[in-house]
Amino acid sequence: MDRRNTLKAIGTIGVAGALGLGTTGTASADRADAAGGGDGTNPGRIGNYGGAKTLTPPNLGGFDHVLVYLAEPLIEGDWSVVENAERFQREIMGRDEEAIDADRRAAEAFYEERFGLTFEGDVGLFEPEESTDGSAVLNPFYQDPDVGYNAYVVSGRAMPNNHDDGATNRDEMLAGKVRDGGWIVSITEDTTLGGSYGGSEGFDIGAGGTLAYGHYNIKMGDNEDPIVIRYESEHPILPLDMPVAFNCDLFHDEWGEGQVRGTTGAPGGGIRNVLTFPPSL
Repeated sequence: MDRRNTLKAIGTIGVAGALGLGTTGTASADRADAAGGGDGTNPGRIGNYGGAKTLTPPNLGGFDHVLVYLAEPLIEGDWSVVENAERFQREIMGRDEEAIDADRRAAEAFYEERFGLTFEGDVGLFEPEESTDGSAVLNPFYQDPDVGYNAYVVSGRAMPNNHDDGATNRDEMLAGKVRDGGWIVSITEDTTLGGSYGGSEGFDIGAGGTLAYGHYNIKMGDNEDPIVIRYESEHPILPLDMPVAFNCDLFHDEWGEGQVRGTTGAPGGGIRNVLTFPPSL
């Protein structure tokens, strides 16, 4: 699978319908009545948005944290997967050799426990590796910023509306940019997945399927740390000739566990992605 097809397969590593979010707060009862009925929780009319940032309450919908990613790509130039995967680990994640090695081993352990795929780890740190049964290949990756992956909603924060002409934000140093990298597995031959996912009966998957393990590193203000979220495939991303869904378990050092529900492969290669902490109410 080439780089562009791999990126399309995982959205690498983003959901259903964008959320329409207006101004925060509720109108007073007097204003609600004047606007055409309603009470303190329903103003009758929702005011138009009038600012340059997306404002959402910290407990949007009752969740502790909600994030919405969008991507409309505009791919320009070549992209070296290995070179940029290494840059993601060293520069964006700030890891040294030992920490990078530990992250790759954690990914290998995850793929074996969840899906029954074994990678022996006897190749270079940023080299591809075939599974012991020959049905899958593990590769390091860092998503091309030209894909336009960007967090336009982070509940409780005022996120800037950065975007390009005809594409979502492609500048990896602008606030809201989702820097997405890790260790992706491509299914290269029809196989049966085991592990905790496949169970005793196994789960049949065709060549072209994808599994993901990595981190979202969301660029925030220049004077604050990025938001870093680990994701692990809950289900395989199946090869379909239509937009496909992906579901991942999420982990944040302070927020705890969450889940992501996303779609990728929309017309033009777009991604729609919603993250919630906790996974459900």
